Amino acid sequence: MKNTLISLLLLILSVINAHALDIPKGTFYFDNSLTKYSIVKFVFGSYSNPESYVMTMTNEGDDLWSITIPETVTGMYRYCFAETSLDDGLYNETFPNLKDRISNTLGEKRTATCELSIPVGWVFTPTSGNNWASGSWIRPGEATSYSGTLPVMFINTDDAVPITSKEDYVYAEFYVDNMGIEGIANVGSEDAPELMQIRGRGNYTWSAFDKKPYRLKLDSKMPLLGMKRNKHWALMANADDNLGGLRNTVGYELSRQLGLEWTPSQQPVEVVLNGDYIGLYMLTETIRVEPDRVNVTEQADYETNPFSISGGWLVEIDNYQEEEQIRTVEGNGKNIWSTYKSPEHLSDEQRTYLTGFINTTNAAIYVTDKTNNGWERYIDVDELARFYLVQELLDDTESFHGSCFWHKENGDSTKMMFGPVWDFGNAFHRSNDRFIYDHPAFTQTWIGEIAKFPHFQEIVKRHWDRFELLHYDEMDGFIDSFIDQIYQAAMCDAARWPQYGNPDILNDRDTFKSYFHNKHNWLASQWGEPENVVGDVNLDGAVTAADITLLYDILLGNTALDDDLATLADVNHDGALTAADITMIYDIMLGTYEPPVEESGIIINVKCDTAPYLYAWVYLNGHNNVLNGNWPGTQMTETRTTSDGMVWWTQRFETEYDAINIIINAGSSRRQTPNIEGLTPGNHFFIYDGNKTYEDVTNLY
Repeated sequence: MKNTLISLLLLILSVINAHALDIPKGTFYFDNSLTKYSIVKFVFGSYSNPESYVMTMTNEGDDLWSITIPETVTGMYRYCFAETSLDDGLYNETFPNLKDRISNTLGEKRTATCELSIPVGWVFTPTSGNNWASGSWIRPGEATSYSGTLPVMFINTDDAVPITSKEDYVYAEFYVDNMGIEGIANVGSEDAPELMQIRGRGNYTWSAFDKKPYRLKLDSKMPLLGMKRNKHWALMANADDNLGGLRNTVGYELSRQLGLEWTPSQQPVEVVLNGDYIGLYMLTETIRVEPDRVNVTEQADYETNPFSISGGWLVEIDNYQEEEQIRTVEGNGKNIWSTYKSPEHLSDEQRTYLTGFINTTNAAIYVTDKTNNGWERYIDVDELARFYLVQELLDDTESFHGSCFWHKENGDSTKMMFGPVWDFGNAFHRSNDRFIYDHPAFTQTWIGEIAKFPHFQEIVKRHWDRFELLHYDEMDGFIDSFIDQIYQAAMCDAARWPQYGNPDILNDRDTFKSYFHNKHNWLASQWGEPENVVGDVNLDGAVTAADITLLYDILLGNTALDDDLATLADVNHDGALTAADITMIYDIMLGTYEPPVEESGIIINVKCDTAPYLYAWVYLNGHNNVLNGNWPGTQMTETRTTSDGMVWWTQRFETEYDAINIIINAGSSRRQTPNIEGLTPGNHFFIYDGNKTYEDVTNLY
């Protein structure tokens, strides 16, 4: 039987469908201590292709069962562990049908189906003895130890004193072991540790969870985990994040994409405190006035000079009453609690200035005439629009309520700048079909009233369009990359903190994506999809001389070039900013630009450094009908040159189907795009990076 199974597995190594779960070569284990199956079989297979497998595991004793896969099987869908009478071997049916046969037809027991990546040598451990119990992968013998896949920070307090206070620091030593990860430097060592102080931090997250967050103050500035040198850091526990630690992670990434002045950096790290593994944390830059963080002039405590008290300010709109706080009343009768972070202690003059500035801003917002934009003299509307859009995309109903920061530079004419962003713990905790200021779960300051101003909505729409055109399609790749990075550490964290962890982190990732895309799609229904006008470099909705002027300034070095502008300015998508881009804009303005003539069939054009593979199929009667050979399809060999001089790999499908689906790949399931579905007759143009990322530029051609 064993030889038969090996032969069966070797026969299907080249078969891949649209899913990409791998069953790895090597040995892994199943913990039968809760389920108590009399025999354990490993069941896995495809979603749409009729191919599934049953393999009996070996009883190693002490309720531990093992299985060894002779060669990696790629392109599977999901798997489960079952107590079943089915014989070992290949079954000509899909995995969903086979697992339903086990449960419903045969009435036999199995775990819940799973798509967690399988780490060789680890143990799949169910969370209960119930039929269909879910589970997680745990490193054997090290359920309370780090994974070794992330840097580890070792912290030892003096005399192993416990950390029990948010106010009082405890002295400690620490070192960081990079675990061999490229690009991350070791800091100190076990024999020569560095010095720090550590205390608790947070409000709800400190009081409600056993896995605690911490504030660190190093004895000297250090560039930890590749981030900029500083003394001040936070270890964020994410015990309240059941979506794979993605709430803050994606919030910070959106802030960077939308171009807020400064966004805290964070890096995942595993932590051992006084010899106890305490799990996966995010080492995060704290919000404070410094040149590399909130870059405003630092104002002295108890300052009285009237020329100095206008800034810099760093203030939090708070949801807790604090001693160092300004308390005022919003125009709708709700309280505004403004906790000043810098300066930390106020003179009477400073207190009078800050109170007056907040009240003046409040009065300007609560005007009857919403075409009166006088409030913009006090708040930078552009930065507020960016800040608001981050909160809206994550449906963060606690935004503008607590952990909401603003800052102001010195000077009577300077404005309140919202940001930096911080704490998305309440993201995606309700339905995603309304604005955050529509019946929010928490009292919000100002945003509901500001949203009534048409000019503010115009600025929001401008940033929405920019995000849509340049960044939205990147989000899935960013999320996947982050989860891949922390996956094994998250398994160890879930074993250490089963009440808080993310044992099925791939499912949590997909749930987060679903929430994110649902909210995005609802916002698109409210604000509309942006029209990507070719040559509209400044995104004002038209191709004019202003776009050419902007390109000239870029080429001459007179305009700073960020990644967003570089993408827009490369009008012909040849990978460089040259006079050819200006020529193309002239042709568009003059009406002399001629896009390629439409051809018959479905023509796929791909820009890639090396000839990619193309896998094409249609869904027919519940199955994939492959159009150009089994995975990875056929390698593209023909090329074409468009009128702008771009060279493309090209392949035509003369087919009776109204639409086809494709995956562009480099001959490997690990280097493939997601499914690209519903391609109709005509030309389709894609720029492919040779790995997992592509850009659909059909509308440019």
